[in-house]
Amino acid sequence: MKLIKTVLFAITVIVALVIGVLFSTRNSQAFSLDLIFFQSHSMSIALWLLLSLALGMCLSAFIYSVVVLKLKRQNARLERRLGLISSTSKDPKVVV
Repeated sequence: MKLIKTVLFAITVIVALVIGVLFSTRNSQAFSLDLIFFQSHSMSIALWLLLSLALGMCLSAFIYSVVVLKLKRQNARLERRLGLISSTSKDPKVVV
């Protein structure tokens, strides 16, 4: 089973690399990003798209981690409350 996972992972990485190379060769035209107060250096379209993809992945991972930490904190608080309620209950059959 581990061998199958390793082979599938290797195939996925190779396919992703091939697609990335094809993508970058077909989108090699250079342009510069011109914002209101900033003008960037001239880079290829593929590089700009890959940079925006990486930035989006980093931002989404950060937002996801904030949400997960909030939910873990809320879960711990509820588990403490549940522990206090169950420890004060006299009847062991009562589940709150």
